[in-house]
This record gives sequence, C-alpha cells and structure tokens, in this order.
Amino acid sequence: MKIRLIMLTVLLLSAGISLAAYLASTGVNDQPKRPQLPTAGRVPFYGVNGHYVQGGVYSTNIAQQVADMKAMGITSIRQDCYSTADTAKMASLVNAFAPVKIQPVFNVFPQTADETTAYNQFYTYGQTVAGQLAGKVAVIELMNEPENMYFTKGPRHSGQNVTDWSESNGQWAAFRGAVRGFYAGFRSVDKTGQTLIASPSVGWLHYGMLKGLWTGEAPDGSTGHLSATWDITNYHWYYDFGDIEDAGGVNTLAAIKSAFNLPIMLTEIGVQKSVSAPTYNSYVASSSAQYARRAKTYNIIGIDWYELYNFQNIDGFYMGLYSSPGVINTGRASAMASAVAANPAP
Repeated sequence: MKIRLIMLTVLLLSAGISLAAYLASTGVNDQPKRPQLPTAGRVPFYGVNGHYVQGGVYSTNIAQQVADMKAMGITSIRQDCYSTADTAKMASLVNAFAPVKIQPVFNVFPQTADETTAYNQFYTYGQTVAGQLAGKVAVIELMNEPENMYFTKGPRHSGQNVTDWSESNGQWAAFRGAVRGFYAGFRSVDKTGQTLIASPSVGWLHYGMLKGLWTGEAPDGSTGHLSATWDITNYHWYYDFGDIEDAGGVNTLAAIKSAFNLPIMLTEIGVQKSVSAPTYNSYVASSSAQYARRAKTYNIIGIDWYELYNFQNIDGFYMGLYSSPGVINTGRASAMASAVAANPAP
C-alpha cells in the first residue's frame, strides 16, 4: 500500500497536483482518526482570555499576569493568534507563562472560495503549527466565531441548522476545506494527539454550522460532502444570552453533546453588556458553579472567562476581572477566586 501511495504521489506531483488536492477532488475523506485519549485533566478547567498578540496591557509584565491568575485559581490563558508567526511566539512564551498553560487560537480564515486551495493552505498551516506547539500546549483552537468574523451574512433563523446560512453558501466550501486541512495537517505531525484540537467556536444557537461541517451538509441543503472532525467541541456563552440550558426552550449543552459526543470547552463566558457590579459578581459565581456541576453530565472539560484585564471596551463597559496587572476590579477578582474555590475542577 505504501509503495502504491508513493507512486501515486510521484505521478501527481509530476502533473503539478498535490496528494491532498487529489484526495479532495476524488471524494476521499482524508480526515485522520481522532486520537482516543482521555481528555479529563489534560486541559485546565479554569481559564481566562488574554490578548498578548494584540499588545497593550497583555504584552508586558508576564510574571504579574501569572501572579494575578494564580491568585484566582486560574490555570490557563487563551491567546488569539492571526498567523504562524503568532503561534511561534506563543511557543516561545510557554515557559514564561508556566505554570499557567497557554491556549492558542489559530484565528485565520481562508482567502479563497475554492475548497481544495483552502485545504492545501490550511494543511500546511496545520503542519507548521504542530511543529511549533504539539506537546507544548494542551489544546489549540481553530478559528474564533466564524459566524461573526468570516461569513458575510448571518443566519436566516436561529442557526441551529446549517441551511440557516444559505445566503453565505458561496463561502462554505473554502471554510470546510480549511477546517479539514488544518486538522489533517496537524495530525500528520502530531500523530499521537499530544495536543488536542478544538473546533471553530460558535455561540448562541449557532451549532448548526458545526453540524454541517461534521455531517458533510452544506448551507444549500446538499449532502455527501467531505466531513470535518475535531477532538473537542468549542462554544461561547455570555450573560446576555440567558441560561445555556434553557435558551428559548433549547438546552444548548445537551444539543451539542448529542450532535458530536465529544468533550466540550466553553472558551468564552462572561458579561458583554454593562451591568451592575453585584450582577457581574453574581454571574461569576453562578456560571462557574453551573458548569462545574454539569461537567460530568455534558463532558465539559474547560471554561475560560472573558477576560483577565480591562482591554475591550463595549459601549464604555470593560469586562476584565482586573483593571490592569496587579490592580483588581473591585469585587470581580475576589468573586472569581471564591467561585473557583467553591467549585473544584472536575
């Protein structure tokens, strides 16, 4: 079999065609098998969001950042990356942030409408990033909120079905190719699953987007396309969405557990809109307790609060637990520390 594969590869290369492109064009689902490895305990349960690459308060004084996280019982920091240069920087910072774990997000989207082109590009990205980070981080995420950051049209309805994105069908094939390519490229280097790969993150009831990738269905309703895979299902949920177990009558955690039967990470939870200090602090306590207590029910393995420091200003409201390194936002940091202590990681 190996000899035949080598011969095929040589013939394809002589014709200017990559093996990955050939597999995509022939309908062969080239997705490697997900590593059957335990996830419990591998991924830190309590994390927080940071923005080292974006600069400002997050790009200096790492020792103080680590001290602030340790004071609250936080053991990982999510970092957005927009290139392989950014992921290389994350690799170089692993020791500086230790014992806190870095949790990178490879937040890159395809610049083509062609699935094969996107697949090949992201296969190479996956190989490169695996060479940088495999074994150095517990998990890496692929793409942050594509429904907001990539697709030009929102869902026609709730987002529970991939067909809700029918107006963006022209972007779908490249998106699917990119997700498939990154996973396959990463696993071609990290064959034993030293680092787990989380799906693109979506929020509210937009899990239909992930279901379409998983089942090979497109927004135009066509089926039988190549399917994508991942190791962990990634989701976002905020205070203003309401109760994740009863959002307009929908239990979102149950829905995504049923759809994928994989561990779940909630890599952004928090308060997006201006609320009173007691409301903010109360949500820190209630959300941490809810996810910790429901961890076994839904196989939740990690949650990341948004965010560590005041950084993103939404209509005059900052979401940070601390206002700046070493300077707490009154009540918030102590609320998080109390919540973590009262709800031990599963």
